[in-house]
Amino acid sequence: MNARDRGTLSACLAMLMCVPAVCGAGREDTEKAEIARVVRTSIEWAVTKDKQALFECFARDTSLFFFQPDSKSTIEGFEAFRKETESFFMDPRFKAVSSEFTDLRIQLSKSGSVAWYSCLLTDHNTWDGRPANWDDVRWTGVLEKRKGRWVIVQMHFSKASDQVEATVRGGADFTARTGPYLGQKPPGAAPELFAPGLVCTGMSERDVAIAPDGREIYFGVMSGQVNTIMVTHLENGHWTEPVVAPFASDLRYFHFEPCLSADGKRMLFLTTRPTAGEEAKPGWANQNIFASDRREDGTWGEPYDLGAPINTTGSEFFPSLTRDGTLYYTCGAPRGGQLKIVRSRLVDGRYQAPDTLPAAVNGQGVPYNAIISPDESYLIACVDGRTDGAEPERPQYFVFFRDAGDGWSEGVCLGREVSPVNGNAGSAYVSPDGKYLFFGSTRRREISSTPQSPLTLRALREANGRVQNGNLDIYWMEASFLERLRPARGD
Repeated sequence: MNARDRGTLSACLAMLMCVPAVCGAGREDTEKAEIARVVRTSIEWAVTKDKQALFECFARDTSLFFFQPDSKSTIEGFEAFRKETESFFMDPRFKAVSSEFTDLRIQLSKSGSVAWYSCLLTDHNTWDGRPANWDDVRWTGVLEKRKGRWVIVQMHFSKASDQVEATVRGGADFTARTGPYLGQKPPGAAPELFAPGLVCTGMSERDVAIAPDGREIYFGVMSGQVNTIMVTHLENGHWTEPVVAPFASDLRYFHFEPCLSADGKRMLFLTTRPTAGEEAKPGWANQNIFASDRREDGTWGEPYDLGAPINTTGSEFFPSLTRDGTLYYTCGAPRGGQLKIVRSRLVDGRYQAPDTLPAAVNGQGVPYNAIISPDESYLIACVDGRTDGAEPERPQYFVFFRDAGDGWSEGVCLGREVSPVNGNAGSAYVSPDGKYLFFGSTRRREISSTPQSPLTLRALREANGRVQNGNLDIYWMEASFLERLRPARGD
């Protein structure tokens, strides 16, 4: 064989060696895509309850085996799995809500007939109207290719030890959460519970405040005799377990309604601490606005009384700041006088005597807990007693728009999505980037009871320990709809 022939032969051999590699890579991608489809379908089938789609995902013999987080739910064999599906998942009381798969990893065996997968699974469902959720569950499994189809033969579900410990302690684990807004998936146009199991837990929660850089979240919690402000920080990529904010640490008094300045360097809040000359009283008898300034090291200084003309012998609460420091708040005369929304300008570092907002804001019903937008172009208030809301005479959310001449529009109800029937309004807040509206609401989940299935004490305890139990919960949604409510010019 001459040199030319040897060269030609070498080139041909090289080409032949390369073709299987290319084809193999493409085939592997195709196989992994099919495996991912099977893995997802084994969970997502529940939305439509397509049993055929579910059963096609699994080996239909005794080799099928599931490890569950609790031993009593471990499944051996397809027949046991079929019975579980019929008795539980096909029960009309079970409803799939949503599922999310993150960090899905798939590894094929050299033979191409066996595959392993792992991922983090978030699977939200309800049983008889009550949440039955799995959050960040570790999910691993094995598939085999049988008669040209990938089927799951083994699965293992488990929860991280820190989640288990958190459950034992009675709360969710914040330190597993990363990313903006506690790692929550941003909401759309419809309201969603904010961080259920983390922030919304069945206690009364409302009053959100977020640092300009998004790395601190403050929220109010009412639980028994403790009414206070909690804070969680994003540190080293993870959120910290919430603790009582330093300026609210004196639990002899109530602290609520946090409000951060635009630069994040000052915190205003409601407190029942007595001002100079006042006597300490139980409950909500004293309501004053205090402040705390951020030190150079990022910590908060000692809380202090804003003083006159803001605090008086009446009630002052729910502070809200514009970008230039103008303070809006709710005040009431001593001995239960009519509430009203007022405004105080900041001049040379001192608050001026407040002026009362006009009748467009204060003239109908009883307004309270109003937030002002950073540019002072609109105000959202809870209003009780108006007859033009989503449900007349009930506390509702209204938005009022301000024009360049300091004129205010008549209030526009935010509608049933935000002010639902039989749900009270608590407080509103718009995120620093203007994208999301947060609000408190007392939406209730129905608790069913029949003579055949009476309500048990255990079920009642569980219902009272979950969200939507009649206490305030925090919801959030896209805020873009607010601008669409602004009256057209000339109206």
